[in-house]
Amino acid sequence: MSDIFFLSLPSARIAYRLYENPSVQSDRACLLLHGAGVAGEITYSSMLPYFTQWRWMLVPDLKGMGESFHHHGEEAALSIDELTEEMMALLAHLAWDDFDLVAYSLGGLVALNMNYQRRLQAQCPVKMALLEPASLDREDLSTLMEVRQRYRHASQLIRETGDVELGVASFMDGVSPNRRKHPVAEATTQSRLAHRPFGFAYALDAVTDHVAKMASQSDLRQRVIEASDQVLLFSGELSHDGLTQHYEVLSEKNAGWQHKIMKACDHSLPFQKPRQIAIHINKWFDTV
Repeated sequence: MSDIFFLSLPSARIAYRLYENPSVQSDRACLLLHGAGVAGEITYSSMLPYFTQWRWMLVPDLKGMGESFHHHGEEAALSIDELTEEMMALLAHLAWDDFDLVAYSLGGLVALNMNYQRRLQAQCPVKMALLEPASLDREDLSTLMEVRQRYRHASQLIRETGDVELGVASFMDGVSPNRRKHPVAEATTQSRLAHRPFGFAYALDAVTDHVAKMASQSDLRQRVIEASDQVLLFSGELSHDGLTQHYEVLSEKNAGWQHKIMKACDHSLPFQKPRQIAIHINKWFDTV
């Protein structure tokens, strides 16, 4: 367990934890970004003990989730660009310039966008491991927009009806339609995502809005992909075929990309196979 720290920005109060692994001789560092609705520490706590590549591991909460809030303290709409700028401000605050990146779902989109913005500023690309990153789950952008509208429906259910359970269930049915519906696992996921339900709903909308932006600028997503030199993609075996097929295409078309399918996992894969995923991540970042 690490102490929790806070960075006050004009747009947000960002909570973060900084973990040290003193057994690692180098000063290598890694930023770990979580998905929509679930705090960073909850997402990565089961994985952190198995990492062997980094002396320092930075685990923030994105705005609207965990212990991070808008500057006014109320839940509100947000954007991927805002989340990206806030993470870049946190990195600047800590004087981190050379680091690796592990990110999940929503965090994966923030990671891709952050790397893209860094490349536009003539900074070095970041090596990444991405667990089912948002915005890459279908190859065709119009099909992806159709998928995202289901998540928009889930976020509207939460905000407009207050029925958090129904809204979370709608999201889970969209993101993991082939999951094995074990009652305990379902209840655990519901509990995680219901912690700050409006923050979760606004995060879903932020991804949908960004995908719409990509769909309206036909080459934007491709530029983001091309800016990412080294990416290890994880997918769950039970995830949608369209997702795994696109990951295969990406790994075939981009020399520095690889794809690993985790058996018996769905979109909740960091909570399902943390040790196994950490082993693959260690191997990925062990090669320069």
